[in-house]
Amino acid sequence: MYATGYLHPISLVGGLVGGYLTDRWSRKNPAGRLLVPAIALLIAAPAIFIASSTSVVFIAIVGFMFYTFTRIFSDVNMMPILCLIADNRYLATGYGVLNMFACIVGGLGIYASGLLRDANFQMDSLFKVAAALLLLSVLLLFMIKSNLKLKTSID
Repeated sequence: MYATGYLHPISLVGGLVGGYLTDRWSRKNPAGRLLVPAIALLIAAPAIFIASSTSVVFIAIVGFMFYTFTRIFSDVNMMPILCLIADNRYLATGYGVLNMFACIVGGLGIYASGLLRDANFQMDSLFKVAAALLLLSVLLLFMIKSNLKLKTSID
């Protein structure tokens, strides 16, 4: 139970908190919809790295709880971010493409992790790579924010 029992309740709370924080910040700054997930992923990356680096169960659980709580911030902002950067005519198609790739990558990720586990690959290394990819996601969000700022200053 302590391995996964906290994931869904913490994720639910994270979704509510992330949505609330983003809605509040974006009233004053439209880029808040990009900044909240970016900041959350900056918290999630070290949390998953620490959780995968420790042999203390309590620290691992707390790390994965922080990861679960903050990672969901990007999920609740996916459609609002799409609305900021895409033409209104293509929002439904864009969201469909986002969902399609999320399902494909999620399914392939589960399959690949099973293959790696069967090959006795160290799963902690996989989590560390995931932490690095989260930081790459933050960089991409800041790049979108920079382009958004340029678009709004030109208009």
